[in-house]
Amino acid sequence: MKTPYGLMKDSTGNYVIKENEAETVRLIFQLYLIGYSLGKIVCHLDISGITSPSGNTKWGRAAIDKMLGNKKYIPIVGMKDYFAVQFEKHERSNVDEENGARKAVRYASKKVPDGSHILAIG
Repeated sequence: MKTPYGLMKDSTGNYVIKENEAETVRLIFQLYLIGYSLGKIVCHLDISGITSPSGNTKWGRAAIDKMLGNKKYIPIVGMKDYFAVQFEKHERSNVDEENGARKAVRYASKKVPDGSHILAIG
């Protein structure tokens, strides 16, 4: 199994935080919580020059989505932010969990600030 971005295994096989990458993980969670879409996060990372875990200059939306849902990031972002993202993902989902059908009303994202207050990493 691949080690998640922002983490590495120590000599005993336990995960430890890789701080330079963990900053990017925290940024991604922060951007999502203030209302950025997956595509907007990809653009922000691209403009900031932050390469993807695979070394590509551009992140994939699926990689961001998987990261936001991965419990292994709790030590990096904290329980509060991790579960806030899970709640937000549920709110943004276009699938009604009760019947599996698409929701009649689309999610309208929050008005996202211009991002000038967010520090770029990298």
